[in-house]
Amino acid sequence: MQEVQIKAPKHEFTLLCDDIRQEMGGKTSLMGLYDHHIVVPEVPFVLPKVCFFSKFSRMDGQFKFSFSVVSPNGERKDIIRDSDVQIPEGAKEGTFNVIASPFEVGAEGVFEVIIGLTKGADRFEYVYKFAISNAQRLQAEYEAAMAEAQKAPTAAN
Repeated sequence: MQEVQIKAPKHEFTLLCDDIRQEMGGKTSLMGLYDHHIVVPEVPFVLPKVCFFSKFSRMDGQFKFSFSVVSPNGERKDIIRDSDVQIPEGAKEGTFNVIASPFEVGAEGVFEVIIGLTKGADRFEYVYKFAISNAQRLQAEYEAAMAEAQKAPTAAN
């Protein structure tokens, strides 16, 4: 008897934004799209919500979907745990909208999103990374660099 090899779903992309809305006619609208980097006024800080739009290909049938965020200090927060997902026959791809609300920022640095897909006995994990920076620190570093540049001697023409 030949063992069936399940092909892992392919993580196409994850987008980070302020809001995701399901529109009439089946469209999805993403508002406030980030480029893998969020700047907050200060740390700690609470964002009202952070949204993730993830697309996978090579999917079919029944899956369990999990979604966790790991902060720079290693604290893991499970947003979704083993939710049943049915990919319609012939679709071959799935999109997942995840809203983390509220989103508490206890430290700046690189956050990891761990997306888990389980099909039968097979579990697949995917990692997406984004950064959060403290605007007060960035401003202080900018001002210090500008002050240092003004002290430096200028080259004579």
